Formats: sequence, structure tokens, C-alpha cells
Amino acid sequence: LVALLVAEPGQLVYLEQPELHLHPRAQAALADILADAANRGVRVVAETHSDLLLRRIQSLVAEDKISHDKVKLHWFTRGEDGITKVDSADLDDAGTFGDWPEDFGDVDLKEESRYLDAAESRLWKRSHGG
Repeated sequence: LVALLVAEPGQLVYLEQPELHLHPRAQAALADILADAANRGVRVVAETHSDLLLRRIQSLVAEDKISHDKVKLHWFTRGEDGITKVDSADLDDAGTFGDWPEDFGDVDLKEESRYLDAAESRLWKRSHGG
């Protein structure tokens, strides 16, 4: 993080999974720091598995706190043949970019859906004497 704060315009800062061991609130704040650095002209490359970090960047673009032109997304997927495929996406001014990669955020969404289904079932049974 210090590198982001002291980097000069044009300088490249690479961060590998900067969200590791951070509370979700801190992950969101990290996105703000990344955006601030990019707005100062720092070239930031952040390798992440955090859909929360990405969602916050999308929000910052939609709120016009960072230009969509300063954000580029890349997904790396290893095929069954062992070859890595790179898919890229640009954000528009609303922070949208099309489809998420098949497995990105998939676990969170499935677990949230599983929990909501189970809770709804439990509450329905409770309210109907079951």
C-alpha cells in the first residue's frame, strides 16, 4: 500500500492479491486507494480473487470517481489442454463490462442462494407449524 501512496505519475505498481487477510470493509477501502493512485497517473496492476474489490471499482466508475478508461479487466483461465486463455473487458461509464467469468464470484453467489433458500424454508415451516 505504501508503494501506491508514494508512486509518481507514470510509475507502475503491481499488487498480488492485495485483499488477502483484509476485512471486507478494508477490501472496499483498498479499491478507493487503487482508484486514487490511478487518478494520480500511477499505473496500477492488481491481481485479485476478490469480487468485492471489483464491485467497489465498478461503483467508483459509476459514481464518476475514476474514469472507466483507467480500468481494464483480464481473466486468466487454464483450459483442459493446459493452455492459459486471457479474456479482457473494458468497463463502460456505468461500471458494467458484460458477463463475469464462469467461476468468478460463483461460490459466493451459490452459498448466498443456498443460505437464502434454507432460511426461507425454515421460516416458512416455523410460520406454518412445522
